[in-house]
Amino acid sequence: LAKVSLALHLLAGFMARRALVLGASGQLGRRLCTVFNERQWVAIGADTRGGIPSAHAFVFNAHHTLEEQTQKLLTDLKPLLEESRLDAVVNVAGGFAMGSASDPQVLSATQGMVESSVYSSVMAAHVASCFLKPGGLLVLPGAFAALGPTGFSLPYGSAKAAVHQIVRSLADAEAAGLPAGATTVGLAPKILDTPQNRGAMPDADSSTWATLDEVASQLVDWSVDPTSLQSGHVYVVEKEPGSPATFEAQPAL
Repeated sequence: LAKVSLALHLLAGFMARRALVLGASGQLGRRLCTVFNERQWVAIGADTRGGIPSAHAFVFNAHHTLEEQTQKLLTDLKPLLEESRLDAVVNVAGGFAMGSASDPQVLSATQGMVESSVYSSVMAAHVASCFLKPGGLLVLPGAFAALGPTGFSLPYGSAKAAVHQIVRSLADAEAAGLPAGATTVGLAPKILDTPQNRGAMPDADSSTWATLDEVASQLVDWSVDPTSLQSGHVYVVEKEPGSPATFEAQPAL
């Protein structure tokens, strides 16, 4: 009986779905890891900070180069995955930064946004090229605002538009170096309901903001079955008062 129980345990581990979450210590990243865990996935979290709610968490060394961080992640993933592959790679890193052309800090703010959104997305794509299963899902952190001009924030708009370009470029998976049949989409929320956004916009109507639970649940649903998604598109996240959030595909650029 003990042998049968062990065999079933090992089989369950072998059959479990696996997802890598980049930006896993952020608010959406933490919630996403939790939802993956609740649905019996193996959630693997990675970020530059700790506090990742997963048994499999990797914290990047801030003193390492991007190549060193990426290589370390690949090295750590290999024994964890063994002969299996990732079902999904979801990057929810990013953040926000204001800054018009006249802002004295616009260059440093832009650098920060490029590092958090663009570099992490290229890292996600590279990891996916190595470990994503054929037909798997890659999600990158876009933004609704970047579908139009963002004169109020050159750092945010330019970084997110670059992520949209990456999404578009990965639409043809095999030509872009991804596993056959892989689907790549961008997540483009208008506003998410977070404590930071509530604090920054205390008079705004938060009933039109998608909750972290709604977004995390949708991302897991997509990871289970990405076949309905349009690869190379971004999915705009909107919400009407009293209604659930919607996720509508739009061309990335």
